[in-house]
Amino acid sequence: MNMYAVPEISAGPNQQYWDLGLKCFNQGDNAQTALKTVWRRLPPPGDLNLLAAIVGNLYGDTFWSDQKLQMDADLLAQYMNAATGINPPDCQRAANNAYRLWYGMLVRCNTSNDGLIPKTGSFTASPDVLINGLTTLDPYDMITKWDQTTWGPQPGLKNNTYGRGQNKNLQVPIKQGKIKIYFTSNGFNQPPASWTQLFTYDGSKQTADLVNINDQKAIRPGERSACDTSFGFEPPGAGHYCLIVCAQTEYFSNDPASISGANWNNGSSAHWITYNGAAGWHNVNVSQTGYEPLTFYNNDDAPAQFRFVARCRNVPEGSVVAMKVGDLGFEHSAKVTGEDQEIFADIEVPANYEGILNVEFPVLPAHASISYSLIWRVAANSASAEGLSKLVRDGYAAEVADEILVVLGDTHFVGEQS
Repeated sequence: MNMYAVPEISAGPNQQYWDLGLKCFNQGDNAQTALKTVWRRLPPPGDLNLLAAIVGNLYGDTFWSDQKLQMDADLLAQYMNAATGINPPDCQRAANNAYRLWYGMLVRCNTSNDGLIPKTGSFTASPDVLINGLTTLDPYDMITKWDQTTWGPQPGLKNNTYGRGQNKNLQVPIKQGKIKIYFTSNGFNQPPASWTQLFTYDGSKQTADLVNINDQKAIRPGERSACDTSFGFEPPGAGHYCLIVCAQTEYFSNDPASISGANWNNGSSAHWITYNGAAGWHNVNVSQTGYEPLTFYNNDDAPAQFRFVARCRNVPEGSVVAMKVGDLGFEHSAKVTGEDQEIFADIEVPANYEGILNVEFPVLPAHASISYSLIWRVAANSASAEGLSKLVRDGYAAEVADEILVVLGDTHFVGEQS
């Protein structure tokens, strides 16, 4: 849960002024020009919140920061001040409000996400990433079963894979919604350099159109949508994988491939996915063996203190849960003694390191689960601590004492349901 209360934010952009901003966008005006144009047409005394919500989100590609891995409210405030002459504090408040909700195509991280930024809860359990093996799904079924997770990857086969999203917090339709999908090895804080983009099932396109329940491409305010065709996912091995869905619109390209690898540090995966309302990540898998390799990274140029955590739910008592990183000489195991149990161990990881955490646990019965998390332990006096303070305050699982604990990712295994 978010640790700080969020003030109520006024309703999103309406059609009249959104269309004015969209006209500026479509004719190639830059964000500064659009701000001036919309501001001059707003009735007196002017609504800074409305101005920020319209231009700040229509020009998402201008204000998306690869350095901050989120919409840059500071940059929007600077542009608003220059365009309107309104004092900087008022512009800053309006810019902050514009990015406290996601205006546009929302892809959930988990079923509880409802448009608030940053997203809260697990950021790797998106129900909007769907796999249905060799069987196709149609938009009607994906939309009517909105909170149902469809996840049945079949190794060695070409799986039908989909994404979906909802027009959230806008009072105007989204007319050109599209989906891109990527996969990466199962694990934790994987940078975009490790992601592979999927193509549609016939291999012809990198994106699929989003349509509503009536197969129309204009997604009206509040409407839910889903892919009009599937992507083909052929797992390269018998292991489990993470899939990432990115929604695009006529005004937000949402292209993770454009993010510079030099800017991708240990906290980036968590930050990017929770501040990007149009992206969802899924790595909830059925484990049939109890042996799993989980990829993890130290994306920083200095050694890092990490903690691996295994959270057991209804795992049979007396079972042994083990975690190993062979090339670092790390090994930790413990017996399960109760219905709910947490097992953890700490490790120092070399700079710029890519490794495998091999985990071992019993074959899980129905209604049992085990979740693994990678936590970054950051000393309070380190250079990274100040930059992570906002990340911590915004509701990540963290604890401040003599160190800051930041969850970098989690992966979940469940028992096969009867």
